[in-house]
Amino acid sequence: MLPLSNLTQLRAVARVRLRLLGNGVSRLQHNCFVDAQLPAVQAAVLCLCPLGCRYVPDIFSSQPTPASVEVAIRKSLTNLQVDQLDLVQLHWWDYNIPGLVDAVKCLADLQDKGLIKQIGLTNMDVEAVRSIVEAGVPVANNQVQFSLLDRRPVNGMVQYCQQHGIKLFSYGSVAGGLLSDKYVEAPKHGLFGQAKYTPVDLNTSSLKMYWNVVKRFGGQELWRELLQVLQQVSQKHSVSVANVALKWVMQQGDGNTVYPIIGLRSTAHIEDNARVLQLQLDSADMAAIDAVLQQAQGPKEDVYSFERCS
Repeated sequence: MLPLSNLTQLRAVARVRLRLLGNGVSRLQHNCFVDAQLPAVQAAVLCLCPLGCRYVPDIFSSQPTPASVEVAIRKSLTNLQVDQLDLVQLHWWDYNIPGLVDAVKCLADLQDKGLIKQIGLTNMDVEAVRSIVEAGVPVANNQVQFSLLDRRPVNGMVQYCQQHGIKLFSYGSVAGGLLSDKYVEAPKHGLFGQAKYTPVDLNTSSLKMYWNVVKRFGGQELWRELLQVLQQVSQKHSVSVANVALKWVMQQGDGNTVYPIIGLRSTAHIEDNARVLQLQLDSADMAAIDAVLQQAQGPKEDVYSFERCS
């Protein structure tokens, strides 16, 4: 894990390409996130989890067994040429298919063998996390979508994780860039007074996914209104809109539960992301943002609700 102050090392690591692993273990999590293991006084740290993987068994064709889970994990160990994976996060596509808790127990057995350091989850709702915790499995984290546009984790997940010492790794916290200065724009008004904006180029599957969240949030006009408020807050603190969006997520709960994942496609944004660690949104900032959020239509329910049903 690398401290943020060592930007030279971070730039070097950011150039590492992601590797693809087979047998249900997906790409390495070479993304950046704020360190969940450091005490609060050292919260100003950006780090890497280079040996963390997601385990996504093909539950539609067969139920995971202790043998099949171990084969998948050992294949990753071989590919990575290591003796232990720092973190393995389980994703389960359909709760109607039995075996979720048993699969996590298989990971726990491999943890006892020393093959896995920590067990995490991906896109699990409160009920699923609770069932795993009550089965005696030590859960380190749950990786969920969490942003100003998608506040479903505040509907119970943040509170549960805070109570049980589970860290929330949030993805989509800047919505693929939709919560950034790039899209801050005052509307132009047409002949009949309707607001007009520059069309958003949804040229990636990621942007299309986050645009679906924008529509559930309240549509383009409410999203643009939120951006205007975020810009005002960012100018007050001499930071970027993305910085404010990230910090809002980090300040949810007790301020020591939610840790956003920051993708490193290039080294260009490292200095900008570093400013988040010195930023503190005050009550006036939070109130201004909340005034917009009160108008939001959704998304509602628990995390990954409509995605899992689609």
